[in-house]
Amino acid sequence: MRPLIAGFLLISVLSCKSTHRLSQEFDLRDNGERTSQTRYVATRSIDSVDISALKTDVWKLEHYSFPDSIRLFVRVLDSNGFVVTNMAAPYKKDGAPDYFPVLTERLGIRRKVREVDIATFTVREFGEKDSIPTNIALAIDCSGSMKGAKETIDLGTELFIEMKRSCDNISLTAYHKEIRSVFPLSSDTGAMLREFREYKKYSQGLFTATYDGILKTLQTLKDVPLDQPKVCVVFSDGDENLSTVKIGDIFEYATKHNVSIYCVGFGYAQDEPLQDLSLYTGGKYYRAYTKKDLLSIFLDIYRSLRNYYLVTYTPPRYEGLHTVDLTVRVPGRDTLIARGVYDKTPLSPIDPRDEFSKLILFAYNESDIDTASYYILDELSDALERFENVVLEVQGHTDNIGTEEYNQILSQSRAESVKSALVNRGVDATRLRTRGMGFMMPMVPNDSEENRAKNRRTVFRILRK
Repeated sequence: MRPLIAGFLLISVLSCKSTHRLSQEFDLRDNGERTSQTRYVATRSIDSVDISALKTDVWKLEHYSFPDSIRLFVRVLDSNGFVVTNMAAPYKKDGAPDYFPVLTERLGIRRKVREVDIATFTVREFGEKDSIPTNIALAIDCSGSMKGAKETIDLGTELFIEMKRSCDNISLTAYHKEIRSVFPLSSDTGAMLREFREYKKYSQGLFTATYDGILKTLQTLKDVPLDQPKVCVVFSDGDENLSTVKIGDIFEYATKHNVSIYCVGFGYAQDEPLQDLSLYTGGKYYRAYTKKDLLSIFLDIYRSLRNYYLVTYTPPRYEGLHTVDLTVRVPGRDTLIARGVYDKTPLSPIDPRDEFSKLILFAYNESDIDTASYYILDELSDALERFENVVLEVQGHTDNIGTEEYNQILSQSRAESVKSALVNRGVDATRLRTRGMGFMMPMVPNDSEENRAKNRRTVFRILRK
């Protein structure tokens, strides 16, 4: 968004009582960088926009039901930040073209990228007339390092609450050394404002328990049904020096409860952990450099919860990086692509698992890998190429048919075959160790052919991330 447009928008929304606060830009970084991202201002129909100025993005991506379904939240905007409407059912006009004709996924990176056309998908437009409640959990960093941005965050938080529709619910958790629930999930705008205004008088503190604060914020959404829209919005510079939980705990909780996390970094933000949380939970990372920009982000997040195109489809099965491309075709201009990314590899830096299993098939009583399992090895080698610090122990496991000595030798040989296959795909051999486990650690009792098949597996133990 252009700075003048953002300023005029915020002044009109906040009324005269707040204009004096916007008279000076508060630069949150010494180098004075500015954002180039477009922020959402209002809506315009596809019939009344300059089609040459259109752009598109994926604002949210839900992949918690993978591999059964993916939900892609797409926006179409013009260069002034107007979100474009009336491009899909039920708002699209009769006789209008198909604006979203093609959906594809690209699987993996560099080595063997595979492109898959999604033959069947649906696009449904959501707008102001849809009264689907959204549940929003706000996490506000009130530590000492945030002192310079406190006035802006306080102003933006009040703005965020005041924009709430009657059907929406908001909770607010503030943290520094201590973590406090300012108010629980509520639809009472007046009560929320009173509680926040009282808290902000005494909100500043020393040290930062960012991860503890985010997890507590997520827990305010625990009673919301899994299929209802839920987002957690984190305003922080990412500093962390006190938490007892780890970033993987946050990822695990958010995944289990279908919560997307939106992180807003500013000041001298620790970008990487905030970006990871946004990426791996299907949210979005914002970077604020000025006071006006930070306030425009508040507007962008909340208004984007009201107007979007929801694309739903069944994805290809692939435990790695998925790049989703939705073609947006408007007659009279070049094709646009709305691109989203989600990652299903167990090697991601915030995945809490320390081991995972793969059903790699072998010839009967042999260590030769069946060609039907090559795709699993391709997935894994691709992930290891992306995460160069990972070291794995490859464990071979068998059922209980045969002697202990025989199965020990067979399991070791199969582990070595998996290692060799990964090395042949470019993985450094020093990052892989092998261990035959025989039949000593079954997943399930070896009391049926179905269970014995489950026990014939390859386990990858993560020794280092």
